[in-house]
Formats: sequence, C-alpha cells, structure tokens
Amino acid sequence: ALRNRLVQVFGLKDLGRLTRIDLERADADYRPGDRVGIFTLVSQTPDEVLLVDQDRHLDVYLAINLMPLDAQGARRVVLSTVVQPHNWLGRLYMLPVAPFHRFIAPRMLAMLNQR
Repeated sequence: ALRNRLVQVFGLKDLGRLTRIDLERADADYRPGDRVGIFTLVSQTPDEVLLVDQDRHLDVYLAINLMPLDAQGARRVVLSTVVQPHNWLGRLYMLPVAPFHRFIAPRMLAMLNQR
C-alpha cells in the first residue's frame, strides 16, 4: 500500500496487493491473462509458473519453479526474476527496489521451502 501511494506521484500504476491472491481457487482454474495478486499469468505447468507485470516504465517477469525431489524427498521452490526498464523512470524506480528485493525474496522463499 505504501509503495502504491509513493509511486503515484511519478505516474507509476497502482499494483494492488499481493494478498489479492485467492488461496481457495484451484491452480487448474487459472488461465493465461488472469490476474494472480499483482501479476498476470503468462503460463503454468505443474512445475513452473510464469508471471508478468508490464508498465510503460518497466516490465517485471517472474518464473517460479518446483524442482525435482531431492535425496531427502523434499522439493525446493526456485524464483527467478527479470526486470526490463523502458526509460529513466523505470531505472530510477529500481534503485531502491533492487536492494529490498535482494533482502526480502530469499527470506520469503526460505519460509516457503520450509513448508
């Protein structure tokens, strides 16, 4: 919510909230083009989900992969992100966001991988 209020001044869109994900909705009910939280679904398979958020200033792509079973019978989740800025505002926006992302994303994945 804070991010959305701060970036309105610069003409960036309101992304909504990550918590908008409907945890009751079955995975199979999602189709390409559907919104998943703040992102749009590009494609999904049982082991991979591709998401995007596109803006005139930058595009953010996420790939979430479920890895094969390891020797202990666990399956890890791997997150890959690509950000493609389109202009100076997109690059400026990423200056404070990139360090925050490097801090929070590994912690969120560690919590998910513990489940």
